[in-house]
Amino acid sequence: RQHFGTSPLTTKMATKDRRSLDERAQLLNLWLDECPPIRWVAEKCGISPLAVAAAGFLWFLLFVLWGFMGDLVCKVVGNLYPMYASFRALEDGDHDEVSSWLAYWITFAAFTLLEGASAKLMSWLPFYYVMRLALIMWLFLPATRGAQALYRWAVAPVLRRYRPQVDAALARSAQQLCGSFSTEKLREALRSKTGEAPNCNIEELMAQELAKAAASRFVGQVSSRARTASPRPSPMRSEGPREEAASVK
Repeated sequence: RQHFGTSPLTTKMATKDRRSLDERAQLLNLWLDECPPIRWVAEKCGISPLAVAAAGFLWFLLFVLWGFMGDLVCKVVGNLYPMYASFRALEDGDHDEVSSWLAYWITFAAFTLLEGASAKLMSWLPFYYVMRLALIMWLFLPATRGAQALYRWAVAPVLRRYRPQVDAALARSAQQLCGSFSTEKLREALRSKTGEAPNCNIEELMAQELAKAAASRFVGQVSSRARTASPRPSPMRSEGPREEAASVK
């Protein structure tokens, strides 16, 4: 008679395989525990190092394939370390490092502007955020110094070519802005306060206001001096009529 139940040999092999998997997981946990970042995250979250590594691998897979949190990662990588390195160069007074990081920020700004103009089109490219992150790291890593090379080859020649036009446009815009926000506003305020005709110049309005302020100040000083110079009635003179009235009675 044939039995279709689980044989003892099969049960023993399954138990052995389960024990081997548990042993491998423990060994992997011990090996991952030697990594300080993984150990720190595991201690803070209260989970095993293997779970931290599995979550990190899943996030990396999503980032590579679908760009999960790609924009945030690129912004943090492209700004955090360069910001601290620029601060350190300024504090130490290292002019070479300051020039180097200025070239990086100019190149990074140009790259950001170009990317913003074609962000929707570029985001459809496969592994776009991976290539973007690699390019950003190539720009500022000390081993590559890509920002200096890209600044010399592409960014600086373009800016140097259009510098006169840009400077002229900036100067013209600054004059127009200062004129519209300072002269016009001041003229309108003075006209509304003085009630003068709109064809008066701002110099005349200011002279009138200064003359009025000086006149009011002079009148105030004269009146205060007059009050201090006028004699007060003495108490003996005020008591005289009272004594005379008492003697008559």
